[in-house]
Amino acid sequence: MNWKNTMMQMKLMKHYFIASALVFIAGIVMGALYSSQFHAFINGQIEAIKQISGSIAGKPNQQWSLFWLIFWNNALKSLLVIALGLFFGVFPLFFLLANGLLLGYVCMVSAQKQSWLFVIKTILPHGILEIPAIIVACALGLRLGMMVLKTLLSSLSPTRSVKTREQFLLFIKALLPLSVMLVAVLFVAALIESTLTLWLARG
Repeated sequence: MNWKNTMMQMKLMKHYFIASALVFIAGIVMGALYSSQFHAFINGQIEAIKQISGSIAGKPNQQWSLFWLIFWNNALKSLLVIALGLFFGVFPLFFLLANGLLLGYVCMVSAQKQSWLFVIKTILPHGILEIPAIIVACALGLRLGMMVLKTLLSSLSPTRSVKTREQFLLFIKALLPLSVMLVAVLFVAALIESTLTLWLARG
């Protein structure tokens, strides 16, 4: 793995990180303040989560099962959203908005039923790792989509086409180490969520 190239690609992605974070924040605001307009979508997402969570019911070691459920769900979705960025970055943007909507709605409902302290202690411990990892994954997918678009457009100019292909190749090479780091971070986040966060939620 070429870590020098990986770090260079991370520096080049500053604007993608900012854009992804802003889209995610916009989703949170929309979910918290305008949930009634997205009622059907949010309910559908919540039902899907309930069905996935229900799959571990009755298993002998539910906490261990919960850990693997959270980890695989987040890791697979993050890797998938990077790959689907090939379609000009549309899916990463949708993923950010959808997750932001759901998080904003859940936070608001939990704050109304419990308290903001409850929201903080059940999201912050694992969210401090999980949320940035999701934003980074979407930023990677977004840049992948933009690189694909740029490569297609540059094909009209032979000189620009060669340079763009070289930049694209360097970015693709950086995806493997970046994906490994993301999965590692999500592993730790899932461990925290299935232990500390769960304990705080019950306390």
